[in-house]
Amino acid sequence: MSQLQLNKVSKEIIRHAEEALVPEKGLPRVVDDYFIQRLKQDEMQQAQVDPRLYEGLRKLVKAEVVPLYEQFRKETWRIRERRQKRKVWQFVLGTVIVCEALEAVLTRGRSIAPQVFLPTAILYSLIGFIIFTATQYIDDLYLTRARRRLEKSIEGLEEKVQTDIDYDNRRQLLDTDVLRAEALEILTHYDKAEDFWRDYLKIREADPTTPTEMKALNVPAFERFLKFHVDGQHSEVARQHRFNRLFIEAHEVFVSRDRENYVLDHLKDSPKTL
Repeated sequence: MSQLQLNKVSKEIIRHAEEALVPEKGLPRVVDDYFIQRLKQDEMQQAQVDPRLYEGLRKLVKAEVVPLYEQFRKETWRIRERRQKRKVWQFVLGTVIVCEALEAVLTRGRSIAPQVFLPTAILYSLIGFIIFTATQYIDDLYLTRARRRLEKSIEGLEEKVQTDIDYDNRRQLLDTDVLRAEALEILTHYDKAEDFWRDYLKIREADPTTPTEMKALNVPAFERFLKFHVDGQHSEVARQHRFNRLFIEAHEVFVSRDRENYVLDHLKDSPKTL
């Protein structure tokens, strides 16, 4: 999915929200617009994309990342507003006025003389600028630390998401391996493909979910396969998935047994068997 990673996506959405000065209530809409646009771009660049992945990541960003960013904005809005309103001339002029006034009091007015006032005013202006720069730096340091905490939290979500993805992929891989082994075990009971498809059709139509229903079918070759169906481990959708995978695995095995004739023979016999 074209580098569609949670960390990268979150940074792009946050950057867009900050550049466009999006209010807090508008953040969910920014997320929606981003994924709609991103899906369109990836569909033009790639032959095939899975919209479910975009939808899943969109929901995750709205559920997990947006609240983190909203918390970041609440914690830093005073600093950001104060920093934006702060003007260098206020610090320079204020420092000059305060220092010159204090010096005039201490020197009983002698510092107001031009030959003294001008050099000290320049010095106090420089001090005011330094104070302004230091104050801005302290606020920037606070904002940088707050943003790093936000990014750290998003990275933690990224690791969790990647772990979940790896787990789901591994589970799917293991399920496929198990089904392949089950298919091979079932097919050891059948020398002829038509006999297998006859029994497969019988159990597929019946879809037994109790031991009594399974025994009534009288298909011993499928008993271990159906064991997971009658003990309540699988929902209807999961059972259909297992039937479909068995269908595919069986075809692959039969093709490997007779690459020259199986496909044509099966198509010719399909009105009778399936």
